[in-house]
Amino acid sequence: MGDGRRLPQPRGCAMNRARPIESLLAALASFCVALPLLTLFDANTWMRPSVVVIATIALVGVAVRSVTTSAWSPILGQVLAGFLMVSWLHGQGHLYYGFLPGIDTVRSLGILLGEAQQTVLTFSVPVPTDRGIVVAITILIGFTALVVDAVGVTLRAPALAGLGLLTAYLISATNSGDGLSWRYFVLPVACWLALLAMQGIGSVRRWGTAVPRSPDGEGPDPVLGVAGTARLLGVSALALAIVLPMVVPHLPTTFLADGLGRADGSRGGGAVSLNTTVDLRRSLESQSQAPVVTYSTTTSTPDPLRVGILTEYRRGEWSTRFEANRVLTGNTERLLASPDITSTDVTIEVQENRLQAPQIALPSPLKSADLGDATLLRNFVGGYEIDTTLDEYSATYAQLAPVDADFARDGARPQGWQEGVYSDIDGEGVERLTELVDSVVPENSTPLETARLLQAHFRSSQYTYSLQLPTPTDPVSGRAMMSDPLSNFLVSRTGYCVQFATAFIMAARLKGIPARMAIGFLPGTFSTGSYTVRANDAHAWPELWFSDLGWTRFEPTPGGRAGAAPTYSLIPAAAGPSASASATAPTATPTVSASQRPDSDAGAAADAAASSGGPLTWLSDNALAIVVALATVMALLLLPVAAWARRRRLRLEARDDAERVEADWASLISRLGDIGIAPPPGSTPRQAGTRLTHDAILSGEPKEAMGRIVATVERARYAPPRSDIPDVSADARTVWQAALSARQRSDQARAYLFPADGIRQWNDVKDAVARWPRDAWRRLRRD
Repeated sequence: MGDGRRLPQPRGCAMNRARPIESLLAALASFCVALPLLTLFDANTWMRPSVVVIATIALVGVAVRSVTTSAWSPILGQVLAGFLMVSWLHGQGHLYYGFLPGIDTVRSLGILLGEAQQTVLTFSVPVPTDRGIVVAITILIGFTALVVDAVGVTLRAPALAGLGLLTAYLISATNSGDGLSWRYFVLPVACWLALLAMQGIGSVRRWGTAVPRSPDGEGPDPVLGVAGTARLLGVSALALAIVLPMVVPHLPTTFLADGLGRADGSRGGGAVSLNTTVDLRRSLESQSQAPVVTYSTTTSTPDPLRVGILTEYRRGEWSTRFEANRVLTGNTERLLASPDITSTDVTIEVQENRLQAPQIALPSPLKSADLGDATLLRNFVGGYEIDTTLDEYSATYAQLAPVDADFARDGARPQGWQEGVYSDIDGEGVERLTELVDSVVPENSTPLETARLLQAHFRSSQYTYSLQLPTPTDPVSGRAMMSDPLSNFLVSRTGYCVQFATAFIMAARLKGIPARMAIGFLPGTFSTGSYTVRANDAHAWPELWFSDLGWTRFEPTPGGRAGAAPTYSLIPAAAGPSASASATAPTATPTVSASQRPDSDAGAAADAAASSGGPLTWLSDNALAIVVALATVMALLLLPVAAWARRRRLRLEARDDAERVEADWASLISRLGDIGIAPPPGSTPRQAGTRLTHDAILSGEPKEAMGRIVATVERARYAPPRSDIPDVSADARTVWQAALSARQRSDQARAYLFPADGIRQWNDVKDAVARWPRDAWRRLRRD
């Protein structure tokens, strides 16, 4: 009407589509539902990248929904943004131009996921949080956040989104040995209920905006009854979910994968398997007391029971590539030791066995075994397997008592020596290990002297036995705190049997002695005529080859855990003080206490202390989180600042009072649209004012202010040019504040963070940038 100007169309519907508060609740629910993973893994290094991916998915969803009505556009945008963020976090070195993912990025992520699968299949809880595990958890949490946001926010089905949250929660709950704390359940459920209630109550609130309140602005809110009932039902259901598990006992653990869910009382008949991949980087904070083998024996000094033989060491991990494919005829083995060696035949009778096939615990060197109908298989390096699990069996082995003359310097090498099976050395840590060996072992020492000196060195007071290892490397940032696990052990001098055995084996190989790692169990605890071996008796020890003896056990792990070393492996007292001194004298390698964490190649304690504190270190360690936080704050301020700039620009560009009033009127209508209050399209100022007063439930001074604004707008449109028109900015603020205060906090937050004027301002900037080349070309042609 009037001069034919059109009322600015509000963008409230676009703001409603963005749903930032719902996105925030969905993101919080996705993060909280991942917290139980803390009970399954030994470190929380996956949390930082997971938070970044969750935030990325939430922000992209809000941004895309605000500019489109399509349901699939925000989902596609979230998928692409999530993949890009995962690539930036975990694919460094495999990106085109340093930031674009490609085939090589996908391949590298696939390798990391394969490593994560192997880790989960190998280790029991708590699983070591290596880089592959961090990548896998980041992707899984990101996928959960994507599903919850897409279903609960974009598709407006929060109840269905609860199924995704429940699935993620059950992955942790069913694989934990003990029942999860109720706090792990309350946090995600509270966020999900808030998301559910917000969308439901928002719908009811929209019903209520058509019902006028009393003239004084007071009166019952039509949503309070529904909200009260919903709160009562939600609190009751939540309380029931917390109290019920306290009454019902925790169900047996269900395996997510072979190894991850292992705990006492887990499903699977109580069978036990020993990890056949040994990782030097893993701490052993939790050990099971579950019995594995119960046996009686004819000797008072039983030897450890061997389960497997590992020959390959790569990047901190022991493994073997040999399969048991040779049937041992008659379950009888040929003794490798010379018949001239003094030995005693010892028999063990296993009354109860929980070790799952194909693994079997047997003493060494084995002579024969009575396995009933089971078949005994042998692999290339002398490891044994069976084709069916046995409850009972017996075996006979030779308990050797060699003297020094039996440890011949020369003689036949073991099968596989030519192929490097027992001599291969991982390049990492060789320099430091060589220095240690040279300082401990004299140049012309015999193999037996070398083994004894090395064993005495590692069993000395210079080393500390501990199940908790110093942290070697941050798997997320990649910042090396020590070059490799073996070096980490040699510097910190803290570890358990795996670290001691590895250092001993690598040192022996450096001196040309064939060496390998055996894994199995210590003899166990004697009680009422039998020995009981438990899961926490798992042990690793080195075996060295001597031509007249075959594979011979040594024990570098300190005696407090592994017991006494074999008599033949000890330095004889007759060797004199010089030999003993050389075995236990401090070497050039510095000693670091167990509480210190070396973070440099030198391993100096002072460097570790210097790098553990200070504001610069804190900023460096948390740089990614700080950048993400600053980027989030800046992103949230983009639209509010742009909206303020647009309103200010329109007022400053007004040529007279009439245009200034029009600018204030357009700004007021736009801001009311941000909270879902809009006049009918094409309405006159008076019609718009009546509708806005009704929908905003204005009364008293705000209602009078709206009347003055409408009258002023009509006067501005019909008054002669250059007429003196009153300023309505103060009345506009009064109306806006009154309308805003009557809305929900979620609507208030949305209006502040995602104003339509801000979107218009950025669209103007985009259009101006797009027009600039054309305008410049026109001016150039005119010139």
